[in-house]
Amino acid sequence: MPFKTILVVISFLFGLLIIRRLRQYDVHEQEPFGKMLAVTVWGGLLSIVLSLFLYRVLQEAGISIRAGVPFSYFYVGFIEELAKLSALFLSWMFIRNELNEPTDGPIYIACVALGFSLIENYFYAVATPATSLLVVIRLIICTPMHMAFSMFMGLAFFWAMRCKGGWGILLCAYIFAGVYHSLYNIFVSYWFLLPGVYLILTSAYRWMHRLLGYTAAQSPFRQSLAEFIHTAPRPEIEEGFECLDCGNRAPKPTYTHGRIRVQKCEDCGAYLCTKASLCQMVHQYGSLFGSLHKHIKRLSKHRKHLCVLEAGNRIDKKKRIACFQLDEFNSVLETMTRRHIEQTEKKWWFPFKCER
Repeated sequence: MPFKTILVVISFLFGLLIIRRLRQYDVHEQEPFGKMLAVTVWGGLLSIVLSLFLYRVLQEAGISIRAGVPFSYFYVGFIEELAKLSALFLSWMFIRNELNEPTDGPIYIACVALGFSLIENYFYAVATPATSLLVVIRLIICTPMHMAFSMFMGLAFFWAMRCKGGWGILLCAYIFAGVYHSLYNIFVSYWFLLPGVYLILTSAYRWMHRLLGYTAAQSPFRQSLAEFIHTAPRPEIEEGFECLDCGNRAPKPTYTHGRIRVQKCEDCGAYLCTKASLCQMVHQYGSLFGSLHKHIKRLSKHRKHLCVLEAGNRIDKKKRIACFQLDEFNSVLETMTRRHIEQTEKKWWFPFKCER
């Protein structure tokens, strides 16, 4: 198998992993995988056809990319982002009944971007006669970048279609995506500008995580951790975690939701879970995405095996078990969510204010 074909396959698999990860961010009401796949195929094909048409129109007008002239690449981002946004509008027939929370807009435009990038990567690999490190870098990081650039347009699309307004915001989101995409195209095309790719990559993923956290916090399907526990059906009695407060190892009532598994110690009233479940609860009920490593802090110098994730909980790193009091930890998560909304809406680049 030719090396460039392998790179295209790697890019495809990388894109699927990102879609899977994005679906995990859709923590309150996950989109059907079949609909996501349909939008990936349909939206990808449409966006490629639309971008080729727009390129042809500009070429007839005497505007084209010129080798060695970096800023002749600048209009490329605007064409491709317009094509992706148009393809999302033309995918409305598939998603109109699914577009019921703010996270859905970013999720579905990421699917369009995945389909677009996979087709673009294939033709780029075929059209490039030689394989260089620059080609390798472009093929591997192109797919996640296409997704990240379009996120704001996805939320603006949801705002325009469901909140009955916001077309000016959609235009601003398109300009933002076009500028970022164009800068990426310029930076990735020349060795001496490659450090700029790192800056774009890190900043794009930073605001992507913030955006996904904001949309999760504003979901009409969101419930608090306390609501999840109190409204859960009769819990099953399962093999118990060791309680960090009283040492109880007996079977315990177990509350399960997706990847979250929480047990209640009936002796002392504490709630127990694995460290992984605790992190998932911070994602789902605290609306904090991305790596949580920097939020985990040692509890004290004398008890190095104990730490906390934000506050309201304790983690035994050796046993990988977390312990918390429901009301205290629920209050921490609700405060995290409100703080995330407030801090995001204060950003100069953030024009949205979706009401739950």
